[in-house]
Amino acid sequence: MPRFEWAPAAFRRLNGLLCVYKPADVSVVPVLRKIQFNLAKELNALPCYKVESEMRKANPNTDFTAPMVLDTSVPVPAEDLMEHRLVLGQRYLPEDIKLSHIHSLSRFSSGVLLIGVGRGIRKVDLLSSSKFLRVYHVKGRFGMATSDFTPSGKIIERTSYRHIHPIKLDKVLASVQSSHLRNMFHYAGVDPHSQAAYELAAQGLVRPQDSHTPPMIYRVKCIDFQPPDFTLEIHAINEFCDYFMRMIHDIGLQLRSTAVCTGIRRLRYGHFDVSHALLRQQWNFEDILDNMKQNAAMLTPDKLAGEGIMEKIESQESTDDRKRIEDEIL
Repeated sequence: MPRFEWAPAAFRRLNGLLCVYKPADVSVVPVLRKIQFNLAKELNALPCYKVESEMRKANPNTDFTAPMVLDTSVPVPAEDLMEHRLVLGQRYLPEDIKLSHIHSLSRFSSGVLLIGVGRGIRKVDLLSSSKFLRVYHVKGRFGMATSDFTPSGKIIERTSYRHIHPIKLDKVLASVQSSHLRNMFHYAGVDPHSQAAYELAAQGLVRPQDSHTPPMIYRVKCIDFQPPDFTLEIHAINEFCDYFMRMIHDIGLQLRSTAVCTGIRRLRYGHFDVSHALLRQQWNFEDILDNMKQNAAMLTPDKLAGEGIMEKIESQESTDDRKRIEDEIL
């Protein structure tokens, strides 16, 4: 971390929203632990105590991560000796880095994952209130059914898929989409035949009332069809990975066959897409700090626009409380 020469100063910068790309076959918890471990390791590589700052000035190449031996030939004041790393140990532990993620991904899936770091954890709640639309690529395979709807599960049935054509699949997908759109006003908490429903529709995307409603699919389209494999692009809110697995299974049944989900990839979370996400090899202090700075531009009130954020600000009774909420967003 060449831009920092003092670990506490670097640690104070770890506040914001981080966007990473979660790989498949890895659950979210190991991802968070890896990020914590990397950050703690790089912080401990900097001078953490006063005596180490003096050591760095005397020898810029001092490696604080290597095993240290106290040099008794050099007199050290007792007060400095009490703050030596050999006495206090590593200043930063992985659990000192506070992380919290939003809308988790299953071990089976991959894609964009948003993580609050330090005081940025408060922004996670604001993002949840904004009810952003998420975009997925969900892959499926016709011809078999498994016990857990994944290719690694126990195969319980094999069927023919030669009769399935893109036109038939598109008809089923159109039926799935229309069934969800018919319920969008119900999930939004308004009568579909009321003036409130008209005004809500005029504002744009009709979002569910809260995060506890059933999954809402706004668009589903087949973007690749190479039997037995196919790929769907799905735009949804309040979704979860197990729902997509079950959805692929039901699509297979409606086409008088069977199908299993072979992959789930989240491409976009609101304004955040794969171009904003850090890959595994980029989970280091420099890239994480740059990523949080870049993401700050996506957390302004107009970007978060949503009824959830603005209502949260407008519902505050005092000016001081309103200012505090605005500061959390900015």
